[in-house]
Amino acid sequence: MELNPVLEDAFTIPIKDGYARLLLKLQFIQCQIENSAPDFINVEEDEVSLSISPAPGIKKSAPTFKRAFPVDLDVCDPSGNKATFKFNQESVWFDIEINLVKEIWFSDFTFNLEGKNNRYLTYYISSLNHQIEWLQPELKTGQIQSMGVYSKKFKPYKVFIKENFSTKEVLRCADMIGRSAKKIDLRTGGAYVKFNTDGGRLEPLIIGISEKLGYIVEPLDKDTILAMEDDGKNVSHAIYLQKL
Repeated sequence: MELNPVLEDAFTIPIKDGYARLLLKLQFIQCQIENSAPDFINVEEDEVSLSISPAPGIKKSAPTFKRAFPVDLDVCDPSGNKATFKFNQESVWFDIEINLVKEIWFSDFTFNLEGKNNRYLTYYISSLNHQIEWLQPELKTGQIQSMGVYSKKFKPYKVFIKENFSTKEVLRCADMIGRSAKKIDLRTGGAYVKFNTDGGRLEPLIIGISEKLGYIVEPLDKDTILAMEDDGKNVSHAIYLQKL
């Protein structure tokens, strides 16, 4: 099933019986960048697209999103290690069988940025706040209306498929997780900790290993990090015990 980018169409094109319409509204996309050839390749000249798909583990009958959408560079820091992209369409929408709505509604979408120069430039999304809106026709008038809005924060994919990690990096991440886990307050089941993610590259590995060990690791938003810094605390992530 294709994602449709025209917002007006989401409220005018009829929805078939037995289906619901989900409208995905996207904001700015912040990312970390790994550039293996900075002397002759730069982000400003790259052509970057965003792909969207349901999280792994969703039923096979869920829609497959085949289209990638171009994004524009909004801000790039002087070092070239971080950038913010803007999603021009602002939103995309798709129709889905009504019995799949709940599963898609509560799942986390997977987002991926990839450029024309993907041999040298790799983009790791660190922040992409978004909303999902449920649309259905009103019974009497047939007019398409909003049934609810759910705001979400992007969670980086646990392991980037094309990324290779050395044994040393795996051991390093396991050690960081072990030391961070000791800080968990058993009364609350969590703690704020600092991970050295090598510019975001190791973050998916840390999240993936943590899950296998029975922990949940989530990156903190900038406001929380800055507030903690004001209190003299240097943190980057939250770590929790998984609920049994």
